[in-house]
Amino acid sequence: MKVEIEYGKLVASINFMYELKLVRKQSRMRRRFINILNERLKVVEEDRKELLQEHSRKDENGEAIIKPDGNYDVKDMVAFSNDLKELYAEKLVIEGEDNREMISTIKQILKKLENEEYEGQTSEIYDYLCDQFGIDEEIEGGEE
Repeated sequence: MKVEIEYGKLVASINFMYELKLVRKQSRMRRRFINILNERLKVVEEDRKELLQEHSRKDENGEAIIKPDGNYDVKDMVAFSNDLKELYAEKLVIEGEDNREMISTIKQILKKLENEEYEGQTSEIYDYLCDQFGIDEEIEGGEE
């Protein structure tokens, strides 16, 4: 099985999974999943900073100008926003034998939570994760 998580959904996915009350194996697999998401989040944040620098006005030394409020002096916000949207649409792909047990366990956790009530962003990220993990697909013998 393969799971794809959009970069723009990494933080919400981490926060959702972190808040779940889990024990033993489910807790270990959740921690492994969150670690994978956190590692990619670091890369995405570096890419976002590069985009900010790329789209910022430069000083006489060619360095991006940072305004007194700590924000970059972006010269074309539309171009920056488009590039950022493109970055956030890219996906982290988790697959392979090393991840089979983790994916199966997270899928079971999400399936177990299907009768819970969620609101707002929590509801959106739960639905998103359910789609990505295919919880409506049949689970056979604990895995696909």
